[in-house]
Order: sequence, then C-alpha cells, then structure tokens
Amino acid sequence: MNKIGRLLFFTGSCVLWLCLLALVLEGWARWHWRRIETQNPFVKSRIDEELWPIPRIPENDFSAYLNDADLRNTYRGQGKSLTTLAGPAPEDELLWRFPAFIAQENDFYRHVFANVYGLNILSLTETGDISETYAAIPAGKGDSLAKAVGDADLEPLVGAAKELATSAETHRFVPALSPEHRGPFGYAVLRSPAAEGGGCWLAYPRSEVWPPAETDTLWELDFFTYKKHMERRDRINALGITEDFRINNYGFRDADIIVPKPAGTYRILCVGASTTEEGPVNDLTYPAILETLLNKHFGFNRIDVVNCGLSGMNSLKHRMRVGDYLALDPDLVVLYNAVNDICHDLYPIWVKDASPLQKRLRESVFLRRYFGQVLLPDRSRMRADIEHSKISNLEFFIRYFRKHQVDVAVCSFAAPSPDALSRVERDYYEYYTVLEWTGRYSNFECYLNALRLYNEALHGLCEKENVLYIPVEENMRDGVVMFGDICHLRNPGIEKKAGIIADALIPRIEKAARL
Repeated sequence: MNKIGRLLFFTGSCVLWLCLLALVLEGWARWHWRRIETQNPFVKSRIDEELWPIPRIPENDFSAYLNDADLRNTYRGQGKSLTTLAGPAPEDELLWRFPAFIAQENDFYRHVFANVYGLNILSLTETGDISETYAAIPAGKGDSLAKAVGDADLEPLVGAAKELATSAETHRFVPALSPEHRGPFGYAVLRSPAAEGGGCWLAYPRSEVWPPAETDTLWELDFFTYKKHMERRDRINALGITEDFRINNYGFRDADIIVPKPAGTYRILCVGASTTEEGPVNDLTYPAILETLLNKHFGFNRIDVVNCGLSGMNSLKHRMRVGDYLALDPDLVVLYNAVNDICHDLYPIWVKDASPLQKRLRESVFLRRYFGQVLLPDRSRMRADIEHSKISNLEFFIRYFRKHQVDVAVCSFAAPSPDALSRVERDYYEYYTVLEWTGRYSNFECYLNALRLYNEALHGLCEKENVLYIPVEENMRDGVVMFGDICHLRNPGIEKKAGIIADALIPRIEKAARL
C-alpha cells in the first residue's frame, strides 16, 4: 500500500471510529435521560406527588416560631386587616393606571399597556376624530369616532368629550349602552396634554378579552391581575404542592390593605412573580415572613410588607403595573425578578435565532446536554438582549417610583448552586429545566449562565440608578433543601430569602423612618 493509500485508510478509520463514538455517546445520553425520567428520586417525587426525598427534620422546614399564629398576628403590619375591606372601583383603577400609559416612552409600550389591560385606547382631536389608536378595532388615524364605537354609544361620548373640554374636570365616565359591550366599566373620557391634536383620550374595555363575571377563575386578566377577594383551598403551585390561597381587596395574595396607610406606617411592597407569591398559606410567604422579622426586630407593628407577587409576571408586566403598585401608598418597593424574563421571553428568541449549523447540531441529546452553550448566541449578544429588552423595563420602573418619592431595592435572583448538588440532584434540575423552563434546546448550565448575566446587569443597574442592591443569590448558593426547582423555593428557602432581605433592609428602614 502506497503512502497515499495508507493516509486514506487511516483517515477513513478515524472517521468511522469517530462516528461510532458519536453514536455511542448519543445512545448513552438518550438512555441516561430516560433513566432520569424513571429512576431519579426527585423526579419521581414530583410525578408521583410524594414527599420530597430529604430527611424529615426540623431544619428542613420553617422555624417553629413561624408556625405560631399568635406571634404572626402580633407582628402583622398595622396597615393590614384580617376583616374584609372594600376594594377599589374599576374606574378608580383606570385613573391610577392611566398616568403610567402616558409616561411610556414610545408607541410600542403604549400598545403593550393597552393589550395587557384589555383596553382600547384612542386619542381624539378637538373635532372628535381619531388621531391615534392603541386598540384592537378596525378604525385608525383620521377616522371618525363612529367607526370605533356602536351607534348607541356615539352621541353620549361626543357630548361627554365636548363637556370635558370646557370644564375643570379631568375625566368623565360614560355608561355603555351597546349590548355587545363587556368589561368592568363603560367608557372613560380623559383629558390630558399628551393627547394628539389637543383633544382627549377615550379608553374602554375590549369585550373579547374580559371574561364573563361568573367565570370560575382566580384571574381577572390571565397572568396579570387577580380577581379581588377570591379564595382557593388546596391550590396546586409550581412545585405540585398544595397551597391555601386568598386574594385581598387590591388583587394580591395578602391580608386586606388599608389605603391610605395609617399614620406612622412604613409600607414595603414585594414585587415579583410566583417566586414572590409562593408559600403554603398567605402568612408563610417570603413577604409575610419579612414583615414578621422586621416588626419583631423593631418591637412594633408599624411596618407593612405587602405580597405583590403574581404568577407569570415579568419585567415588562411590572413596568405596566407601576400604577397599581403606587396606589398601595408604598415607601419602598423590593423587586425580585428574572426567571420569566430569561426562560419565557429571551430563550425563545435565542433558540429561534440559532444558525443553520446550530439548529442541526442541537438535535443531538448529547450535544444539548453537555455543550448547550455553543448552541446559543454568544455572551455579548445575550448580555445586550438582557440590557435592551429587560433591564430597560426595570430602569423605567425605578425612575417612575423615584418620581413619586418611593424608594426601590433590587434583589439578585437565586438558583441552585452546582457546588451544592450531588449528581442525582443535578440530574433532577437538568430534567426540569428542559421540561418546564428553557425547553429541549438548552440545559441547566445554560440557564445558570444566562442568570449570571442577568444578575450582573441588575447589579450594574443598581449602581447606575443608585438604588439598594440586595445580594439574595450570593447568599443562597444552596441545593435541594432550599430549592424545589431552578427558581421556586421550599419552606426553608422561603424563610432564608426573607432573612437575607430583612438584614439588607433594616439599616435602610432605620434611616428612612428615623428609628
């Protein structure tokens, strides 16, 4: 065999061996994934709804004092009520929300506002024509109002707009006469210098968005607002654990809120998603425990901590709800936000924008699991996406509250630490990262890398805006005792997070409340 022949034989043999190795590794990865599904004790406990496979010892649950209902009531904030209080009227809610619509920086965010609140919002000229629409209607700029509303409602609306233009009033509500109209109120005519053409704004519910009042659901608007004074026993949370769940007079999972707050009260809002809302009962969420810790530390009950967490929220939705938060009369807002931004907003974009080669390679289970990061955009692109599409929302959030003399603190977002995990435990988080969070084209390590970039961006935002940064992630590098999945906490984790935030806030409260 000549030299060229030997070279070809050697090259061909190497290629065949590499192909065989690739097949073996791929087969092993698929077998191992199936084994996780069927044999991993943590996966099985979730699927079979069994107890979490860790020792049943006191250290793996809430501290005993937190189960003392009398103690919790002693340190319940004075601005809360265990008796039912009246909630705000839908008209009042619109009035405190609408300034946030006006404050949005461009039409994209105004359209988002109209969409998430289920509203049609029109800017009208002095002659009653439409100058701008943020609506799901066939009418557009330059059309008459008659094209947007039914004949039965047209004349009362035109009359209300004319009367508003010559009066000292800032708004007027007009009942809907059209039988097709559905929603919490009729029509709102609002005067504002921001209206195009020097006219006014018209806002009214999108009938197709608002469910009938008798619909049996917690949601007023899906994954955005709850119905007031709703209750659920044995509600299943994100970890498959039952919770007793009660919504207050302002649509949050807490005791009813007194507004305006009583004199001498320092009120904190904990804003976030299911990782803020979570807990077996209302009194054992992290905001409720934080309230107990702070009032116990100071020896009174003048601090309210309101749980404003709501499942499915993200930075864009928080940006839209600043009016709702401000209506609760806060002194300080604590923000805990990341996972929904990363997994439900950014990951679909990163997966869609993969190159043709990345799309071909990611069909391999082995490559997805062990080399997932190379199948995603590079770190500079991911960092830019986080800054542009997510941190910008939080920047608006901070500045809106600062404009209204409300302080803001931002927490880093915690996740299980690989250093605290056994191989079996890491396999569990790997499995549920793919199953419930990032999808099949990523893995646990990729999520942690994205979260590091997000937390770095949060830290940079706090330095830029001169707001308090609370190092939750830096102090919660734990494993299965604390974390039920990649973001949700078990009972001891909920308590630990509350303690970390309490330690960070005590000096700030002492200074702000002059204690």
